[in-house]
Amino acid sequence: MISSSQETQQSVTPKYPKLGSHGSARLPRQIAWAACLLFLTGLAIVCYRRPIPDDFDRYMYEAILLGKSQPIQSVYEKVKHESPRAEASSVLDSPQHLQELEPLYAIRPIYLGILSALSRLLPIQRAINLVSAASLLAIGVVVLVWTGKPLQTSLLMAVSPILNLGRMGTPDALAALFAIAAVWLIYVRRQNIGGLVLLFVSLGIRTDNILLLLAVLVWLFWQRRIPLYFSVVLALLAIGMVAAINHSAGNYGWIVLFRFSFVGGRYPAQIPHSLTLSEYSRAFFAGLVPALPQLSVWILIGLWAWLRRPNVLLAVIASAVVAHFLLFPSPEVRYLLWAGIIAAALLIGSFAEPDAEIADIERSRRSAIATPSA
Repeated sequence: MISSSQETQQSVTPKYPKLGSHGSARLPRQIAWAACLLFLTGLAIVCYRRPIPDDFDRYMYEAILLGKSQPIQSVYEKVKHESPRAEASSVLDSPQHLQELEPLYAIRPIYLGILSALSRLLPIQRAINLVSAASLLAIGVVVLVWTGKPLQTSLLMAVSPILNLGRMGTPDALAALFAIAAVWLIYVRRQNIGGLVLLFVSLGIRTDNILLLLAVLVWLFWQRRIPLYFSVVLALLAIGMVAAINHSAGNYGWIVLFRFSFVGGRYPAQIPHSLTLSEYSRAFFAGLVPALPQLSVWILIGLWAWLRRPNVLLAVIASAVVAHFLLFPSPEVRYLLWAGIIAAALLIGSFAEPDAEIADIERSRRSAIATPSA
């Protein structure tokens, strides 16, 4: 029975949340999220205003876009003298050889389409900067929503290799955004269709995203989230899309790309369509040695996430990464940063989950104390 003094105390006590309650904690959490978003926006602005100036790729994309309305000679004169790296390039020594290089870059129709649309409002190089910087910002937002940890998200996105994604004149940041968002939709939100749509769209940004798509299809089938026939049909559709993109662009094929990138040859059109095991082995180990120092920290993050909470998603990501490096043993970590970001998000999440379990135990303990014994 409640005494009259207790009733009086309850009636005059203002109904404000107690210190440390959910209501009082909401405002600091909102401030932390706002601060993180502001920080990510600042990073994106810095990336847009301070791009990496000597990217060779950005001038090839500009050449492809300019070539739609200008003769190749005019395009060559503009691109050749636009940067010191292009000026010094031995493979970019004539309009004809510029045309021979273009199929290696024209296999990204969606990326080029976005640049073409933006170039109506901005100079092409500014449009390239905007896509990379905006993609970095969007990746940070996805990681923030995934982990719910503003400080950890801010520190992760400020890591130099990730920050450089937003400064490069390449489609890597945009491709990473689609890969990370797709995995988040499938793994966290359990939205198979939405995630798969993003992965299929990403094939028009970087065709090598097919490796992640195929790994995800196997994973979804293994977990019985899609039937076997559906996964096979989607895999064949993805392979057909990549083949169509390569054919439409006039691409030379994987062997020529491999030889041009790792074995030798100045002009892709003159490179033989053959590759020996010895040539592949030398190129593989030549790429592996300098790649290990750059990849080791991301491998460590993945192993740490696995040791804290074994997750089949890490195996899926690792299989796509290994397949990519076997096909394209480049020491440039930018091709694989999407996997490192996913591994980092899983590691951050592994620290958040035990806190929730401890909170549940504490609530149960308090409930048991408050309940009178029989």
